[in-house]
Amino acid sequence: MQLSPLVARGRVVAAARMLAGLDQIQLAAAAGLSPSTISKIEQGRRNVRQETLRAVSQALESLGVDLTQNSRTGHHGVGTSYA
Repeated sequence: MQLSPLVARGRVVAAARMLAGLDQIQLAAAAGLSPSTISKIEQGRRNVRQETLRAVSQALESLGVDLTQNSRTGHHGVGTSYA
């Protein structure tokens, strides 16, 4: 079964959030978004503006978790980085 791009991205965001040790409310606060926005992103129910995804990504990066996107395929991934 192939996931839609929105659902796949949502699962990556959820995995990144959990890897950072945050719940949806904490990630929303760190990104300056509402918890319902985070929930909709993770469920794949919302096509996310680049600014919104950037805010989520920056909040996660501050905790050493990186969201990446393959420029060729558009697929998203998650990893960790340490300074």
